[in-house]
Amino acid sequence: MRIERILTNNALVVMDGKKEKIVCGKGIGFKKRVGDELDPALVEKTYTPAADGKVSAQLEKLLAELPMEYIELSDRIVQMARLALEQKLSDSLVISLADHLYYTLQRAKEGMAITNGLTWEIKQFYEKEFEIGTLALDMMEEAFGEKLPEAEAAFIAMHIVNAEAEDSTIDETFHITRIIQDVLNIVGRSFVMEFDTSSSYYYRFITHLKFFARRVLRGDQYAEASSEELADIVFVKYAEPYRCAKKVSEFLKKQYRYDLNVEELMYLTIHIRLVVSKANRAADGSAAPLPPEEDDI
Repeated sequence: MRIERILTNNALVVMDGKKEKIVCGKGIGFKKRVGDELDPALVEKTYTPAADGKVSAQLEKLLAELPMEYIELSDRIVQMARLALEQKLSDSLVISLADHLYYTLQRAKEGMAITNGLTWEIKQFYEKEFEIGTLALDMMEEAFGEKLPEAEAAFIAMHIVNAEAEDSTIDETFHITRIIQDVLNIVGRSFVMEFDTSSSYYYRFITHLKFFARRVLRGDQYAEASSEELADIVFVKYAEPYRCAKKVSEFLKKQYRYDLNVEELMYLTIHIRLVVSKANRAADGSAAPLPPEEDDI
């Protein structure tokens, strides 16, 4: 490892083979110079933030300004998230989350209120990530003596959700959450119902909406072509869910200038049919299986 840039006494940018990496360790940069070879035994943590093998200037700046204890706390939270979600999360999450935690705690110490208008939605749509955020609050209180509200758990969850999609941003994740809630509101009002949030159909519907909302924000049409004849059968067979899907389509066109194609409208109709059917049966206390034709589509 050759030292490329010295960020702090505790953080360096090194060249390891053909890749730049951020390495951290107590006093790792003390009396070091650019070009020196670094003993790997001194490295406590290594971060490879970019797929192109380059460390971004933004991450360097963040790391240079952050106290080491926030990076260490963030690293523990990210490791916990990886284990709980059984998913690889970008190394850059450690730095961006540490930056968020640092400034959140500074504001809290100054008496500034922490609010998040989407706390309820995040808690519902990203249940596992929110649970990790809640555990992170306990870790923050233990480390820094500040007890933070549930709204902060939602912010931490959003950082984790964002890291699950490599090309996503926090702003996009918040907009996706808002679209999901808007669609649920339209469906709920159309059928005058409450969702059975414990059902597998609700979970599948939310999962469908997450990907669907991302396409809406990016203007990406669903590419897989389906039979128009099949779509017509679905629209006739499930007339009420189809009318509801059309309301969603009109809303998205007005708010986001996004036109649903036939395939998107068909799949949305099917998901609405399934989640509404399950909610109605739950309200009636019935556990009857879905009619065969629903499973066949």
